[in-house]
Amino acid sequence: MADDDAAEAREAGPAAAIRAEIAAAGPIGFDRFMELALYGPGGYYERPPVGAEGDFVTSPHVHPVFGELLAKGLRELWTLLGRPDPFRVSEIGAGDGTLARQLLEHLSDLPLRYRAIERSEGARAQLAEIPGLEVAGEIGEDPHVVLGHELLDNLPFRLVQGDAEILVDVDGERLVRTRVPLDDRLSGLARRGDDELAVPTGALDLIGDLAGIIRNGYALFVDYGDEAGPGGPVHGYRDHRVVEDVLAHPGAADITAGVDFGLLGEAARAAGLQVFAGVTQFRALLALGFEEWMHAELADQGALLNDGQGIEAVRRWAGRSRASILVAPDQLGRLRWFGLAKPGLPRPSFLADEEKSDLTRTPRDD
Repeated sequence: MADDDAAEAREAGPAAAIRAEIAAAGPIGFDRFMELALYGPGGYYERPPVGAEGDFVTSPHVHPVFGELLAKGLRELWTLLGRPDPFRVSEIGAGDGTLARQLLEHLSDLPLRYRAIERSEGARAQLAEIPGLEVAGEIGEDPHVVLGHELLDNLPFRLVQGDAEILVDVDGERLVRTRVPLDDRLSGLARRGDDELAVPTGALDLIGDLAGIIRNGYALFVDYGDEAGPGGPVHGYRDHRVVEDVLAHPGAADITAGVDFGLLGEAARAAGLQVFAGVTQFRALLALGFEEWMHAELADQGALLNDGQGIEAVRRWAGRSRASILVAPDQLGRLRWFGLAKPGLPRPSFLADEEKSDLTRTPRDD
C-alpha cells in the first residue's frame, strides 16, 4: 500500500493540471500530456528518478567505465575542434549528475566548462551541489558539444495510428485515448501503420534549435531507437518495472518510446547539419577502448588472486560482469549513438560504423 500511496501523491499535481486543461479546452495532444506529466509542476522529473534507489538505471549508473570511455570521446571532439579554451559542453537532461561527475573527473586536465541543463527547479537544485558544474535551464551560447544521454525518448511526442492522431481525454475518473484526423504537420511526418507510432516532435524541435545554436561544434545523443523508424510501443518505468498504461498515474512514472533516428537525421540535414549515422553502443564503446579495459581488469583480477587478495579479486569480477551489460546487444549495447555537427567537421572515430574488434559477442568473464 505504501507504493500505491506514493504514486498517488506524485500524480496529484500533474493529474489535476491535465484534467483542468481538458475541461477548459477539450482533448489534448499526447505531447501536451507528456509536458504536464513529466515537466509540469510536481511532474515526474521534478526530482531525478534514476539510480538504484529510483525507478530505473542508465549506463553511467551501471558502471563508471561508461563515463570514462565517453570522456575519451569528448576528448577526441575537443581535439577535432582545435582544442578550444574554454571547452564548452552542455549536457541536456543531466538528471542526478552521475554522468557529469564522471566526465568532470576524467576531463579534469582540459579547460572544461560543463553546463548541466535541467528544466525543473528541483533537479537544478540537486545538480547545484556538484562542484565544477554550471547549472542552467537552457543550452547557453555557442557550445562546442551538446550531449544528451537518454534524453530524446523522453521529449514530448505526438501519437498517430493509421490516419488519425491520438489525443488524451477524460472519461469519468479515467484518462482515455481519443482519435482525430491528422493535421498537416503529422501528415508529412508520420510513418503510418496499424500500431501506435510516436512522432518525435519535441526531438525535432530540439534539432531545429541546435542548428541555430551550434556555430562550430558537435551534438551527441545516446538513446533507444532505430534508423528505420520508431521502436516499440509507448511505455513507462516505475520501481524498475515496465508500466504499460502510461495514462493511469500521470507524474508517477516515466513515459518513453523508441526514437525515430531516421526522421531526426532527415530533419537535421534539412536544417543544415551534418549527420553521422547512428552506431550501436556496443560498437561505440568498443571503438573507445572497452575491450582493452576488460582485458586490463581481467589481468588485475589475476594479479590480485596471486597476491592472496581474493575479496578484491571478486569485486573486480563483479565489476566486469556489470560492465558487460553496457555492450550486451540485448541490453544497453543496443542503445544508439547519434551524432550531428556543423558542416566541414570531421567524423569522430567512435561513430564509424564498422567492425573494429575480433569480439563477436558480449565479453565473457573467463
